Amino acid sequence: MSLLDRAADTMPSVKTLLDQFRLIEVINEDISSKTVWLLGTVGNTADLVPGVNAAVVTLERLAFDTQNISNHALPGSEASLLGSLALGSEEQNDVYSWAAGYINSRMFGPDIRVSLIYPATQKHIAKHQRQHRRWITETPRLYSLVTKPFIDAQPASRIQWVYNILSKKVEADRIVYEDPDPENGFIILPDLKWDASNAASMYLVAIVHRQGLKSLRDLTDSHLPLLKNIRNKANVAAEKYGVPHDKLRLYIHYQPSYYHLHVHITNVDLEGRGIAADRAHLLDTVISNIEDIAPDYYQKVTLAYALGSDTELWQHWTAHLDPHSTTESSPETD
Repeated sequence: MSLLDRAADTMPSVKTLLDQFRLIEVINEDISSKTVWLLGTVGNTADLVPGVNAAVVTLERLAFDTQNISNHALPGSEASLLGSLALGSEEQNDVYSWAAGYINSRMFGPDIRVSLIYPATQKHIAKHQRQHRRWITETPRLYSLVTKPFIDAQPASRIQWVYNILSKKVEADRIVYEDPDPENGFIILPDLKWDASNAASMYLVAIVHRQGLKSLRDLTDSHLPLLKNIRNKANVAAEKYGVPHDKLRLYIHYQPSYYHLHVHITNVDLEGRGIAADRAHLLDTVISNIEDIAPDYYQKVTLAYALGSDTELWQHWTAHLDPHSTTESSPETD
């Protein structure tokens, strides 16, 4: 569970934990998003023990705040972005010039985001470390025989942080919209991957109040009022960040990162974060599939997706796959 998902009075500050962090290795990086993931321990013990002293730290370069740049645009002034640059060696070729450097000023706001998971379980570590991916073709029968038992076996403690948010024990000040209806209601708040400042990279998440909805596979025509309610109200939350309704992309992940139904709401200009075709199912399409094709569409359809080779779900699947391929084995033909 991440630090922001815990009650503030039960955890040390981020700064305190980072001061005690001992790096073991860099477990992943994403050049496109300028993000790096670090694995280490917190405390005096050097030996890493998942669930006890292990910690995963995410460092992400933030997007420029263009409004702040415009507000400090005096040419040549130290109060301007360009005036605050400290440059290293420079190179030129014809009309092209370039140099590397850094912004030598704090007036343009934070330039890095730090996220911390502590204590990090083995599942947290596996989720963030670099790993090979494997392809799954999940028929309805294989879902019932393999995936559903895995989902049902997940302890409730793994999503306690979700219930903490829904009950407003934590992060209540981050909620930007709520429909409190227990059946068709939800809350919308900024995803932890977004700094809640740059509209071009807006990333919100709608978490439903109704318990028992774990994934896309659970959805039927009885859930259409809930899904349409999220679709209709997402623009209310997005407009608070200056993002109009025709700039919104709404989708549901399968497989999700946690098994309590939630809908991702992003600016369409945001690329590369969880929108791969094998994982992101557009909310408009989900509604149409249920409404126009079959009320139990997601109980009948075959869903294909990729899994990391170190994830618990993949390890659960390997017992049901041909050991020499990623094709279905005996469960489908028993």
